[in-house]
Amino acid sequence: MRRWIISLFLVLLADLAVYGWLYRHQVATITRSIRQAVQPPPSVRFAVVGDNHGVNPVYRQIISDIRAQPYAFLLNLADTSERGETAEFRAVKELEATLPFPVYHTVGSHDIKTDPTRGSFIQAFGHDRWYAVDVNQVRLIILDNADRKVGFPAAELDWLERDLAAHAGRVNLIAYHRPFDLPLAAVLGDDETPASRLTNARLIDIIRRFQVSEIFTAHLHTYLPYTLASVPAVVSGGGGDPAQFVLGGPTNNYFHYLDVTVSGSTVTIRPVRVTLDSATPAE
Repeated sequence: MRRWIISLFLVLLADLAVYGWLYRHQVATITRSIRQAVQPPPSVRFAVVGDNHGVNPVYRQIISDIRAQPYAFLLNLADTSERGETAEFRAVKELEATLPFPVYHTVGSHDIKTDPTRGSFIQAFGHDRWYAVDVNQVRLIILDNADRKVGFPAAELDWLERDLAAHAGRVNLIAYHRPFDLPLAAVLGDDETPASRLTNARLIDIIRRFQVSEIFTAHLHTYLPYTLASVPAVVSGGGGDPAQFVLGGPTNNYFHYLDVTVSGSTVTIRPVRVTLDSATPAE
């Protein structure tokens, strides 16, 4: 009898030990899940530049300045070249290869002058005409509206609509070269055609129905924050080509790049003015 009682007691102790381990394991799992749930997503920091029009002293300075920064990537908003020639693309590619992080390109109006099919551009940089890249919580969506006679191709906008619907929970950032519906466009004119305006209207309809946090554009050789269909947007064309006549010409150059940080779902943009020997925060 005593031996039976001792055996039962030992069995109970073993059961208690097992249940104790299971309890502690369950508590640890729940605690870890809670910590993961409340921990904010990591910040994503990247640089943005537009309208370098090939390799020039300003773009060399920008590449030098950002090389040591903890950026996740560089976004080049085009025009990457002056005439869209293979040698130009190759020279830019070699310069950008000195960076320790990837470079993502949009295609611009100058980039299709020699090869409207974009074949040379795609071969040089390895990107499709439109594509998306995920970096932590950020989804960078690259579009192509380089040809003013076309605007955004219908297949591209079909793809964009599907992509935004499939990634509604991400911080969606859209980038393309030619901005439209800018402030004072009615006075200063724009770069649109009847065909491109129709595609612009469809793009606006799409971004109104889905979550987009920021739009990045270039084409004008300056820095200009604006709003498109209630979405914050920015023109950043300070990569080295002189300011256009409508902006005051070369005496009004504003060479710069953007320092962008995405913390959670908040996008913070800081323009960094560039001189040929240093880069300082813009006033």
